[in-house]
Amino acid sequence: MSADLPEAEGAEGPGASRGLPLSRRVAFWGFATLVVLAVAFYLWWGLSFDVWIDNGVYAVTITLLLFGLAGMWLVLPNPPSTAPPP
Repeated sequence: MSADLPEAEGAEGPGASRGLPLSRRVAFWGFATLVVLAVAFYLWWGLSFDVWIDNGVYAVTITLLLFGLAGMWLVLPNPPSTAPPP
């Protein structure tokens, strides 16, 4: 019985984005892009100007990163919960 379970869930597992509707998948990858942009911006700024400690760069990076992570977390489906006994 448990051997059939992974096939029913798909190759990626139960939390895969394949089970999400298209609009939520697009939103998820849009928020994931913000995370990538945050890291890319920080690395680009540090390598271009040789300044790794700067409050302005931190503000931009943390804003992009937190909006991206929070958005990705909010778009994912809720895990199934067990109903309390009557």
